[in-house]
Amino acid sequence: MTGQKIPQTNALAETEAAFHAAWTGKSSTPFIADIQISKVLLDKAILLVRSHRHRTIFNRYPTLSIWSVLYPLSRSYGGATKDVYLHISQFVGESYDDVSSRDTLKYLFRTTARSLGLPVSGNDPTSLFFAPLGPARAQHGDLARAFVSAALQLGPPAIEDTSAARAWQRRAVVERCPTLTRLRETIFFDTSAHCARQFEAWRQGVTAQGEAEADLFAAYDRAAALLGRGRTDLVGPPRTFWFGDHLGLEADRSRHPQSIRLGAFPTRISGGQRIRVPTPWPEKIAWQAGTIRQDVAFAPARREAIVFDADTGACIGRAEPDQDTMEVAAERLVVLSGSNFSSPSFDEAIASRDPDVMVAWVTSGEVLTFEDRADLSLPTPDEDAIWFDCTVLGRDGARALYASDGDLVLQINPEIGGPSRIVRARSGDDVRYLSIEIKKKEHARVNLSLLGFSQAGSPREVIFDVLAPGAAGDPQARADLSTRAWIWPGVVSPEGDLADVPKPENYESARSAGLRLDKGRMSVDPRSDVEVPILGLRSGDHVHEFHLSARSEKLWHCRIQLEDRVFVPRGGTIFLGLDNRHDTLILRSPDRDASLFVLGRQKRRPFIQRQSLEIGASELEPAEDGDDRIAIQRADGRMEILARLRRTDGSGPITFQEDEGHILFSVVPQRPFDGLRVRIETLTGPSMEGDYSFSHDPSEHLPLNGVEATFDAESRRIDIDFDREHLPAPARVLLQLRDQSGGHVPLLDDHNVPISIGLPGMPETFDLAVLTSLAKFLSDPEPEALSGQLSSAFTPAYHAAFASTGSSRMVGSVKPVLDVVRADGETPRHDVIGVAPWIFEAQPTAFLDLADSSGLAPIAQVQAIGCPDPHPNLKGDTPLGDWLIRIGADTGLPEGLGPESLQRAFRLLRLRLRDSDLHDLIRDGAIGSTVKLICGPHIEGLDQIRSFDSNGGGDPIPARMGVQIERYARACAEGRAEAFVDDIIFRTGLSRADVGRTLTMMLRAGIEFFVYFRALWGHANQHQTGSI
Repeated sequence: MTGQKIPQTNALAETEAAFHAAWTGKSSTPFIADIQISKVLLDKAILLVRSHRHRTIFNRYPTLSIWSVLYPLSRSYGGATKDVYLHISQFVGESYDDVSSRDTLKYLFRTTARSLGLPVSGNDPTSLFFAPLGPARAQHGDLARAFVSAALQLGPPAIEDTSAARAWQRRAVVERCPTLTRLRETIFFDTSAHCARQFEAWRQGVTAQGEAEADLFAAYDRAAALLGRGRTDLVGPPRTFWFGDHLGLEADRSRHPQSIRLGAFPTRISGGQRIRVPTPWPEKIAWQAGTIRQDVAFAPARREAIVFDADTGACIGRAEPDQDTMEVAAERLVVLSGSNFSSPSFDEAIASRDPDVMVAWVTSGEVLTFEDRADLSLPTPDEDAIWFDCTVLGRDGARALYASDGDLVLQINPEIGGPSRIVRARSGDDVRYLSIEIKKKEHARVNLSLLGFSQAGSPREVIFDVLAPGAAGDPQARADLSTRAWIWPGVVSPEGDLADVPKPENYESARSAGLRLDKGRMSVDPRSDVEVPILGLRSGDHVHEFHLSARSEKLWHCRIQLEDRVFVPRGGTIFLGLDNRHDTLILRSPDRDASLFVLGRQKRRPFIQRQSLEIGASELEPAEDGDDRIAIQRADGRMEILARLRRTDGSGPITFQEDEGHILFSVVPQRPFDGLRVRIETLTGPSMEGDYSFSHDPSEHLPLNGVEATFDAESRRIDIDFDREHLPAPARVLLQLRDQSGGHVPLLDDHNVPISIGLPGMPETFDLAVLTSLAKFLSDPEPEALSGQLSSAFTPAYHAAFASTGSSRMVGSVKPVLDVVRADGETPRHDVIGVAPWIFEAQPTAFLDLADSSGLAPIAQVQAIGCPDPHPNLKGDTPLGDWLIRIGADTGLPEGLGPESLQRAFRLLRLRLRDSDLHDLIRDGAIGSTVKLICGPHIEGLDQIRSFDSNGGGDPIPARMGVQIERYARACAEGRAEAFVDDIIFRTGLSRADVGRTLTMMLRAGIEFFVYFRALWGHANQHQTGSI
């Protein structure tokens, strides 16, 4: 008997270890019942639990024992019955009918759960079992209705502030589910605000993890829908193929005339021609070749399914209504059907270009579920087969051009012919061989590099063979399996668009489009008007046109009045005035799972079956909440801003273009002038000045080498061309106009901001002097018409210099950056929070002796503020709200923490917003829009803090800014400033530079809020951890 128990003991220990790792590892949840494990492990665990006494498992395997109680409740409670112990008994196979056995179970559960760190207590099932359970599936509908309603009424939870998010979720349940005690218990148990984060993940379009979360997300979908919301010679017949989002036909290669009938009249097609068939797609298409007439099956009939290889577009097969299995020799698939269906990976199929045809993108091994026909399983073949698992670089009809770092996948039975095989790769006269060994019940994978394709070469068609058992490596040896594909040797899977690859020897420029050649290297031209780049490749007498796969978003501004379209750089600004109010945008994206946000309005998965989308003029009308983003939201919930939209009163006097070699700048000055001075400031060396006279008056300086300026007298426009090859970088360009008296004044934009241009580059060395100079460049306001060009030019160098100089994370190593001041005495604007969130976690003494005009000098006052008695509590659900209530009643607070200090903070904040150029934080513009995005989430107790804002009626923005500064101060006190910034970036899609620069400006504008709350929460944290 002992020999039989050892394997089961080992299995229990291994399962316990796997469960504990899943519960505490990446993407885990606080609820053990929701841990993500494989189906194999799940089945194994169930079998083991039922094979042993429950007490034995409790005594030795804590994670598994707690899971064995909670898992059946999570899945089944509230279904057929709400008898808690019946569900547990049926799952573990032991009776808990009598009081004694139940008491024993509760005792074992309570002690074991606590040993794992679960703070359960009590003796009733609600507090003992349902607190750590998480929302049971039967409760998902109630929870979804509560959270969706709360989001509509309160706004979304601020996930960067755990306590705020925790309070949000508790308020949602308490107010909307007051009688659901067990749901309330588990929401209150969730101190990490996991449920609120889960809700935000669903709202952001994140793909559900596991069955429980998928069920919950579906409940959110239903709840939103209830409220009317949503989160957009011998001639063969032609072959059906799938191309992007269209069904098409590819004619058989033949010199005989062929025709198809797509309407009243026949359409002539040539051999090998590919035709996209317009919608609605017919089930059959009449085809004729000479005297042969035939109806060719095309679109799927009702209850029929068509499966395509997603890489090549080739049709794998059609499944009849009663067919339940189709073997597929491919990794990625596209399935079309005339019936509704769903898949585990894609969920419900969506309407294709033809609304009567449903489509889904799935993977091999899945089972498709249909409403009115047999379910369809899509396993890889049991019989010998060969296919590719490679990255597709481009497609020419049903031909795929693959990168060279993928795999050739083989399904071969080693019991037939033995395990040894030879793989042969043939391309013209080039023949290569590789010996492999096949293992039982495993697919063999042959990386293309093993066949020599890692060496650079021109793209070419390659035939891959698996030679018959016993065959020698010979070009004429018989092959059991063969396939062919185009391979580009030496080109690996790109992260973005194809870039900087060797120009192929068989490249055909006349049949290519949207590509750029430079010194024998080839790249996709990001500024090309071509939506889909085309690579023309010659093979013998034929030229193939491969449509290259889009691997990054690309945005164009279609200017209706000018009848052109211009490329919009990522993160750039689009200006729409009266002259272009009818303009539209075109966006290309390869991300089928992404959602599109246009000025805050969401389109869910608009690229699911197309890569290009037009954004009409009506969709570009300003949003009520001021959201100015054209943004993509990834499947993981991360927001990425493609562009920001600005409305102007006219067409604007400034235009700007930049490429790798030149910067072109044009301006129509609004004051008289007869000359221009260009000043170039380097990081550490002397400045350079050049003069350009537009009259007969002589100039003081010669023109600069690399800078050409011209003047059009009729339009009064100045055009300046900066040749980057002949100019220092990084450097800042300042422009001055010469007036008729011979003096020079700065060239200003419409908001009286001096125009400055950044020459991007990396310094040769990184030291404190370089870092300080970059901070000075970034401390001044930027002309809004240049779309943040100066920041874009200097931010990479600034971040690299900060990382190098501040690697010790000591404030003293970078303190001169904090002490940077502006020549005009206004508040500096360079980023500190985004580039180094850790700085404001430091001790207050680190900020001594800063200049008043730095905007940060008051931080040193934190050390002088005493600790209130009793100390404030950071562990509550609403620490800010609790403290604000206390202020009104506690008359013994230390100096600096009384209500007058908050009132003073509001007065100074409003003064700076009114009388300094920090007014940009609240005016219409890029910075003001960023502030609204950062400060937009729900704030519990907003009215409480507004009560300290005298004469603040009708204007909640300063209060929202104050709360955001408080949240940051709390994060600094707890040592999680970086996570705070990361959460805001995730939620808004703003760049780290934008978030950091705006938060730093807000901090300087409301520095008294930071001093107040940094001292307050520092004392609270010191009491709890011993560190301020």
